[in-house]
Amino acid sequence: MEACSAPAGVIKPIDRQSVHQICSGQVVLSLSTAVKELVENSLDAGATNIALKHYTSKLQDFSDLLHVETFGFRGEALSSLCALSDLSIVTCHKSAKVGTRLVFDHKGQISEKIPYPRQQGTTVSVQQLFCTLPVRHKEFQRNIKKEYSKMAQVLQAYCIISTGIRINCTNQVGQGKRNPVFCTSGCTTLKENISALFGSKQLQNLIPFVQQCPSEAICEDYGINSTDIPVKLYRITGFVSRSDHGVGRSSTDRQFFFINQRPCDPLKEEMLLLAILKTSLIQMYDSNVNKLDVNEKVPQKPGISENVPKAISLKSSVPIKQQSPAEQSYAEAGKGEEELKTEMTGCVSELTEKTDSAENCSRLLTDSCSRSYATQGAKRMKVDIPCLDDSLSSGPGTFQTSEIDIPVEMNKKFVKLPFSMALLALRMKLVHEQQAIQKEAQRCRRFRAQISPEDNQVAEAELRKEISKDRFSSMEVIGQFNLGFIITKLDSDLFIVDQHATDEKYNFEMLQQHTVLQSQKLIVPQSLHLTAVNETVLMENLDIFRKNGFDFIINEEAAPTDRVKLVSLPMSKNWTFGPQDIDELIFMLSDMPGVMCRPSRVRQMFASRACRKSVMIGTALHISEMKKLVTHMGEIEHPWNCPHGRPTMRHLANLDMISVE
Repeated sequence: MEACSAPAGVIKPIDRQSVHQICSGQVVLSLSTAVKELVENSLDAGATNIALKHYTSKLQDFSDLLHVETFGFRGEALSSLCALSDLSIVTCHKSAKVGTRLVFDHKGQISEKIPYPRQQGTTVSVQQLFCTLPVRHKEFQRNIKKEYSKMAQVLQAYCIISTGIRINCTNQVGQGKRNPVFCTSGCTTLKENISALFGSKQLQNLIPFVQQCPSEAICEDYGINSTDIPVKLYRITGFVSRSDHGVGRSSTDRQFFFINQRPCDPLKEEMLLLAILKTSLIQMYDSNVNKLDVNEKVPQKPGISENVPKAISLKSSVPIKQQSPAEQSYAEAGKGEEELKTEMTGCVSELTEKTDSAENCSRLLTDSCSRSYATQGAKRMKVDIPCLDDSLSSGPGTFQTSEIDIPVEMNKKFVKLPFSMALLALRMKLVHEQQAIQKEAQRCRRFRAQISPEDNQVAEAELRKEISKDRFSSMEVIGQFNLGFIITKLDSDLFIVDQHATDEKYNFEMLQQHTVLQSQKLIVPQSLHLTAVNETVLMENLDIFRKNGFDFIINEEAAPTDRVKLVSLPMSKNWTFGPQDIDELIFMLSDMPGVMCRPSRVRQMFASRACRKSVMIGTALHISEMKKLVTHMGEIEHPWNCPHGRPTMRHLANLDMISVE
């Protein structure tokens, strides 16, 4: 490269406004963060009535949380909201006759201050969030439903933990009606707040959390020295669901954690706290229901041991070893190992009738071994074999080891091999050249994972990275292997495709996309007792619920949590569905609003159907049928695994790297 003759430009500092926007974008990341900062500001100010239409941590150690009493420093958050939105405040002190409206610019300076009618209190209005960041604002508008669900989840945590404070949240779309989302009435206990949010039925399924000291085994799992545990460092209170069947939830949308009355994410690094939680939960749920001791000894019936023939116990004491060639060889004689056991057992059983048969039995073993070694040639070797003890005074059925010196014949054959130093040097040169080519090709290898369960994730990641969906139609079908696998070629790479797994995944995704489940009407509409947020999610995705066989009656005039009633449930042969499947669908749609999804039980049913209608292992396929299966892989969303988790496709080899003689 030619050196650049132009002088290097001077690095200039970013202007203050840009710096402020960048820093603000790192403080307020989403709608939930903005609402969180406003709520915490109200709580720190001592508000008792909050209506709603990343702070910087100053902690040096986890134990510093013991001294935290407020939610942090509000200045940075409010300044960041000014930089990212249109912010205004209407406030009125109890001693003032009229309120004041303050309008702030994006630098955080007051641009307008006018009298404004308002009762005692403060209203903070945030409009056009992220309007100063065009890309983030566009992304925010595109995911507004998902952001709304996250905001409601964060706000629910404050509603639960904030006792004695009334929090009211409403939602208004455009010029439409203002719909209440949830509301607490200033309850004085945690249980009353839970009941106000999720209904009294949910409260009936909760039990108080009982804190226990961490056990030594769990302390060892978390790498904690049990002697160093401080006394009464944590006091954990709260509620967990009962262990009865159907009471708990498979989703985490109703798991809330707090430290010193502060909502927080689940802790994953504070090992002592995790050890306390694990020990306490194990002891709370540790009951003997539905448990069976597999180590329990089965009582033996009397008289069983007396009826066992002595020949069985004697037979089990025969040392049958397979380490040396000499001992292996008598399996090749006229009688195999099992027959030899039978002969020995027969000889031993005769001992109860004739004592002189011991010599015959010993001779039988010796002859059998001698016959087997006769095929080995003219070399002599000593062999240890089990024989019956001649002196039967030590007890019936005892054996001793005897050495037998037998001839073994060795047949030698001499073969002259052609050798040329020049030919050897030439072959070595070719080997080195081939190794160099392979080493160079190794650098360009796209597929390195082996075909093994341990490498499944790596192999799937490689396939997803290197093969786009449009490449499946370009694959050349080589043929069928073992009536169960399709060998395909793409460029210089060979792939093996499981014909049953790939057809099953295609059929499964087609069922997922296009099947509308038949529903059966209920005699009486059923109340679901959903939260206002979950009701909103359900009402915005009614088409998806109908495709899954659920139908509802919506009463817009009813109070929140009572607006939706279930009138139809999906029906399919032996499969039954219920409110748990509705909760699961709501949880999935909260993260993916508007995206077609199915409850796990419906997916299991579709997976079973897809498996039965797919091409089975052992079915011979024509080239056109194999090409159709491979092409289908490019038409589905996730072609790398079947619904039951079996891989559909793996890389076999790269033809450029295969050595040619």
